[in-house]
Amino acid sequence: MDEITALLDRVRELRPRLRVYGPADEGTVQELEAAFGRPMPPSYRAFLVRFGSINVINTTFSGIIDGQIDQCWGCAWADTLRAREECQMPKHYLVVQPDEDGFKCLDFSHVRADGEHPVVYHFPFKKTPFHTYNPSYGEWLKENLEAMIEVWSDLAG
Repeated sequence: MDEITALLDRVRELRPRLRVYGPADEGTVQELEAAFGRPMPPSYRAFLVRFGSINVINTTFSGIIDGQIDQCWGCAWADTLRAREECQMPKHYLVVQPDEDGFKCLDFSHVRADGEHPVVYHFPFKKTPFHTYNPSYGEWLKENLEAMIEVWSDLAG
């Protein structure tokens, strides 16, 4: 997560509208795991413990906000419950980033030997209901932040 911290520092330099809501304590991470019914993968757990949740302008990386898992947009469990209600999202998905077209989710139906789950994009109203982005949350988050930095650097340059 040190690499993510460095990327967030760069994001903050380019776009100061960055909010980090963490860290989340171990008890709240366990509360999320109990609500979802499964342990969180290592990279997502590390994100929660270090950052909780992150908001950059209009992009939310869902997690735990102010010790809460289900109180607002950006709380992973609240976002997951809303997606289940609104579009019958599969129960093995945990929302890690809601957006206007769908939900980026950890897919707990697949697991790597290291305990990581892939990040998929759930399209509730498309013929193809999902698209796999990355084999782990940590890799996906890093790629997202790097892409934001690249775009904003180009605009600033």
